[in-house]
Amino acid sequence: MKQLVSFFLTLFIALAMSTHCVADFSRGAGYNPTVAPDRFEQRQMYLDAIHLIKTSQFSRLQKLKPQLRTYPLYPYLEYTEISYRISRQSEQDILRFVEQYRDTPLVEPLLAHWLANLAKRGKWEIFVTHYDKVTPTKKLACQHAYGLYKVGMVDQALAQAEKLWTVGFSQPDECDPIFNVWRGANGITPEIAWQRFALSLKENNKDLSSYLIRFVDRQDKPFATNYRLVHLKPKTIKRYKSFKATNIRNREIILHGVKRLSRIHPEDALLILGQYEKLQDFNPVELEDAYAYIGVRLAGKSSDLALIDSLPVNLHEQPILVEARIRQSLEHGDWSNVMILINLLPQEQQDSNRWQYWKARALGISADEADRQIARNIMIELSSERSFYGFVSADILQNQYNYQDEPSPVTLEQILSLEESPGVQRALELFALGERSQARREWYFSTSDFNNVERDVAARVALRWGWYKASIQTMIDAGAWNHLDHRFPIAYADTFITHARRANIPVQWSLAIARQESSFMTDAKSSSGALGVMQLMPATAKQVAARIGVSYPSNRSLASPDLNIRLGTNYLGQMLRKFDNNRILASAAYNAGPGRVNQWLNPNVPFDVWIEIIPFTETRNYVQNVLMFSSIYSRRMNERQPLIYPHERNYFSPQQVSAIQALAEKLTVKPPENT
Repeated sequence: MKQLVSFFLTLFIALAMSTHCVADFSRGAGYNPTVAPDRFEQRQMYLDAIHLIKTSQFSRLQKLKPQLRTYPLYPYLEYTEISYRISRQSEQDILRFVEQYRDTPLVEPLLAHWLANLAKRGKWEIFVTHYDKVTPTKKLACQHAYGLYKVGMVDQALAQAEKLWTVGFSQPDECDPIFNVWRGANGITPEIAWQRFALSLKENNKDLSSYLIRFVDRQDKPFATNYRLVHLKPKTIKRYKSFKATNIRNREIILHGVKRLSRIHPEDALLILGQYEKLQDFNPVELEDAYAYIGVRLAGKSSDLALIDSLPVNLHEQPILVEARIRQSLEHGDWSNVMILINLLPQEQQDSNRWQYWKARALGISADEADRQIARNIMIELSSERSFYGFVSADILQNQYNYQDEPSPVTLEQILSLEESPGVQRALELFALGERSQARREWYFSTSDFNNVERDVAARVALRWGWYKASIQTMIDAGAWNHLDHRFPIAYADTFITHARRANIPVQWSLAIARQESSFMTDAKSSSGALGVMQLMPATAKQVAARIGVSYPSNRSLASPDLNIRLGTNYLGQMLRKFDNNRILASAAYNAGPGRVNQWLNPNVPFDVWIEIIPFTETRNYVQNVLMFSSIYSRRMNERQPLIYPHERNYFSPQQVSAIQALAEKLTVKPPENT
């Protein structure tokens, strides 16, 4: 049995070390390893030590530990040992660890683990004393409230219990003890019970609302039943007789109901709210908010411009509605209304490159020469920026793109010096061992107090190790937006090139998709369950694998960059061919699904308008980023690629595209030198 365990441990360390070896060889011919010759042996011993802890072989562990004192991950060994024997640790033991390793990210998780153990053992005095040393989880917050009660701080405990209870989501079981105490002290008043019930519906937590109805006061139960019915079946709000009684509960239900209804039938919701306004004395602010909410849905679904104009709202106070109306006007080609509405936005939004671009587009088709001159000046300024609207403006002006690329001036000496710093060494060791989440936590903790020069060096270190996400995030934290070599690494180059060629898609586009999706994180997982470098949904991955005849052992296999990129690029190729080789539409389909893109298709608007009126903010920004990132990757790979290809423009209305080209002639300036 010992031999079998040893075999698997050796296999694991070999696989872990292979990551490091690949990273080392990728450093180039001039690379001179700075790790001691026994580092690989220490890695094996470290994994052996972790195994001994997890199998409770602490006597053998004590014999092994002295050989690891110089190993960068020795603090993690100490942390793991203490964590596995947390019940045996005294207060002094924990505080000693906190003091010794305060320059690591291990202090807070150990304290949190210790506090949870103290709560489990009923050591409330110590728990309350040290609670403020951590950023509390929901579980710890609940335990803290109960701890306050147990040490005699009853008023504070009950106040905390009320805050914890009055939320629109379910709290963990650790809250039950303090909730029982609070309920026993008559903490749940009719108003508090109603408040939490309403919050649960506003959070669309239907199961919780069903549970909470039992706490609602007897007099409020009929209202609660109606509230839940309206939430589940918004058309119920049309039954005026059920909600005609003038009271605060009905007013809340009505406003919630018309908002829910407006998601599918905004015209009906507007009509119904107008009728109820005659019957109920609504709070003016809440009423206007409801009208504005309906207005946003009207702008996205209705072609009746007069109907949305009739909304009783102060547009100066409703920028979200104003933006929705601008997009509605763009879709209908109402350029004069676009100008009027842009001027209603807060100044900060007006000054954004998005709305400056559309202001220029509106002024650019004006018959007034002065307006066209203003449009020209705006676009000249925009074209000096590296942004989607900057690149589109450059195309209109027939100028070169300004990539604002400033390669990082990092020396080999700086890199090797930083690699010797304790925090960076720990992060790189964890990365080499495949402990990606711990490596990220260590990296971000250790680089958090770096100055911008040090962060620039750190980003280069991460790149040399093939740790692309760390490089990208470090540059974002430093605000070093122009260091494109670090922000847009050509990650997994051979893999992307091979599979992009096989799928017959532009490699720059596939890199741009991966950069937007995951920043090249192999273990990335979205809230919707998408996995890996190209954020594939498992169901999609299985379908693609079956179609191209590739083995798909399990969802875990999507953590393999090669398989993930192969399946992702093939799916991209599928989307590209489905949408006539148009990356604009195919990118939207990759993000939102081809079914939705089919619903959104409108060839009667220019390409820039179509992108702007995409209903989902996430997808709109996604498409703009992917197109711009693809152009950046083209530059990084020493190739020339337009933001939008002619055939992609021509997929949309030829007349509208001709109008854009006519605007280009009006605004043409001498092309600047390539920057």
